[in-house]
Amino acid sequence: MASPARSASASPVLLLLVVLAAGASAAPLTITNRCHFTVWPAVALVLHQGGGGTELHPGASWSLDTPVIGSQYIWGRTGCSFDRAGKGRCQTGDCGGSSLTCGGNPAVPVTMAEVSVLQGNYTYGVTSTLKGFNLPMDLKCSSGDALPCRKAGCDVVQPYAKSCSAAGSRLQIVFCP
Repeated sequence: MASPARSASASPVLLLLVVLAAGASAAPLTITNRCHFTVWPAVALVLHQGGGGTELHPGASWSLDTPVIGSQYIWGRTGCSFDRAGKGRCQTGDCGGSSLTCGGNPAVPVTMAEVSVLQGNYTYGVTSTLKGFNLPMDLKCSSGDALPCRKAGCDVVQPYAKSCSAAGSRLQIVFCP
């Protein structure tokens, strides 16, 4: 039987694990297309395999849950054509002709955002047109903070200067805001 001193020292560790597990949930993200043309957003996981993508007609939104911990690159692709198996190409932001659900490095020109998630809270502050510019985009937190990138040269490199961590907050990426 464990001594009372030993049980007491294990309790804070157990409590910490329970608290971390309770806070570990997917982080909600919404990507909206306000362009007058179809956009195919792509999400690539940084330092991990995989990603995702879909087709968004004008006015449509895509809601997804991102990993609880990690970073994602997010960009919009234009002028795409995919077959029923999801294989195809895009005029901008193409993923090497791989697939609709690409997770790779996009071809130029492409406007990219980097978003980091820790325990379901977003931090963001990097948008880049270093690989060219193909779409205006805003990164917006439902609590009000926004990071616009609406023209070529809008590079914002303030590593994770914005936070979207208030209870119930959602991060939204808007193409053609």
